[in-house]
Amino acid sequence: MMFLSEVHEQKLAAGDLDAIAFIKGMSPKQEEPKYTPPLFQTPASPPEPVPPPPPVVVPVEPSPSELSLAQAVGHFERGEYTMAMRKLTPLTTDPALDVPGQLKALKTLAFSQCLTRAVVSCRKTFERAFKLDPGFNLATAEQSHPIWGKQFLNARKNLKIK
Repeated sequence: MMFLSEVHEQKLAAGDLDAIAFIKGMSPKQEEPKYTPPLFQTPASPPEPVPPPPPVVVPVEPSPSELSLAQAVGHFERGEYTMAMRKLTPLTTDPALDVPGQLKALKTLAFSQCLTRAVVSCRKTFERAFKLDPGFNLATAEQSHPIWGKQFLNARKNLKIK
């Protein structure tokens, strides 16, 4: 317990600020420290933006003509050339197929015709492909095929396409 002198007790009773400060352990005329905010506050960084949800990819169903083309090419790949030619013939002029689809039908039809020894029909089918797209071409390996490679070059020569 702290003992105060009579003088301090009188000052304390009188409300003397110096006496009160002395008792609190502060120097006279000193006020309690006040909170002062920092002069420069770094602003809070904005929250990371939420990424947008991934786009919804709706699978596009192939058209009936595209399905028919895939089936016809399957017949060709299995060596069923007669069935392939039967299925490919109407697809070569099918307006539901885009030009690349029609060219695929014409090329596969020509290959099937050449493999069944219908070389004149094969050459004429290649000519139809060139008429549809003068830039029509075969891969290097396809051009060097012993049967249809020659018919492809003859069709190009007949139409004077370089």
